[in-house]
Amino acid sequence: MVVPNSNLPLVSVILTTRDRPRLLSVALACYRHQTYPNRELIVVDDGDRHPVDPRAVEGLGGRVIRAAPGTLLGAKLNRGVEQARGAWCQKMDDDDWYAPDFLEAMISAVEQERKKVCRPSIAILTPFLFFEVARWEVRRSAGHNAPGATLLFAREDWEQHPFRAVPRDEDVWFVRDQQRAGLEVVLVRALESFLAVRHRGSLQDRGHTWTHQGNGSILEDGLQERPLHRRRPEDLLPEWALAVYRPLHQELSTAAAT
Repeated sequence: MVVPNSNLPLVSVILTTRDRPRLLSVALACYRHQTYPNRELIVVDDGDRHPVDPRAVEGLGGRVIRAAPGTLLGAKLNRGVEQARGAWCQKMDDDDWYAPDFLEAMISAVEQERKKVCRPSIAILTPFLFFEVARWEVRRSAGHNAPGATLLFAREDWEQHPFRAVPRDEDVWFVRDQQRAGLEVVLVRALESFLAVRHRGSLQDRGHTWTHQGNGSILEDGLQERPLHRRRPEDLLPEWALAVYRPLHQELSTAAAT
């Protein structure tokens, strides 16, 4: 249970998930280890094969919202934000890794920027790191990449322009809508605070990839052109996370070899 600190703004973490029990366990542990004290957790689940056990979320002081299987991601995010009590909402994905200082870095950056420019802002962490589980490699993103899994925004701004109920790229459209409304995008520099975990080919955990809207290229193919990070997964990740990723690495490596 997190003890609220009235001197800091309450941050509502909105975590959407569907049928990823192993990776969700990492995401929940990432939330538990956050150093930012004044936070709450809202999990929006539309899984049908592996529905979230509410006790795992309630043990963190959070709550679960059930959605119908197949609910569009934008609609799921809106369901979560509707229930949020915080002035700020932090989007977290169920299959990525967040360092303990992640929330602290995000809220600190956006609060400082708002004081400087006196205008509404949203924040995204960039550049960032990719962790390709099958190859057991960590690579740096391109400078223009900004992961929606790190999106931080004010609830009052969402009320004016909520997420679009679209099948994909809901975070891209959200940022564009906010920018059209005059909001500034704050780029947070905290390179090792977030890993975009790539698990393409994982059947048990709904492995997926990103496809470029313009040329149709697959993210994992382009990743090999990005520079390797100076630290390996073992140097970046705690043992409790590695205990989940190592078996997944074995599964993906075996599947690729057959």
